[in-house]
Amino acid sequence: MIDDIIKNFSFWLESIVEDDPIPYEIENISFVYTKTNSCFVLCMGGTEFKPNQNNIFDFFPLEAQFFYFIQLNKIKDENYYKNLIKTCIDESFSSSYLKEQYNKKYIYFGEYGKKLEFLFQVEKN
Repeated sequence: MIDDIIKNFSFWLESIVEDDPIPYEIENISFVYTKTNSCFVLCMGGTEFKPNQNNIFDFFPLEAQFFYFIQLNKIKDENYYKNLIKTCIDESFSSSYLKEQYNKKYIYFGEYGKKLEFLFQVEKN
């Protein structure tokens, strides 16, 4: 299951930059989730400056506003969900295409309305 989620997550990230290349001034990319009544919702966007609770998206293309994969709807444990998404982020950025497209971008992750965790800076080989 996790391999399928990572594959679809990588495809989602590739689709975003194919449709809407990241503007040069956007230095920070944030993956932000919220929990609804029955499932988690994940989106991605970027900012020129370090993200905070009030400013997480200056760059927020339509394709990035929602990552959907049916198996994620079955997850109820928030810690498991967070660890799974962090794994997806980490594994996806091993792709040379994504390293090129997101080169020099700082990657953050967290829950909407809370402090985001810095994960890493993307470096192309």
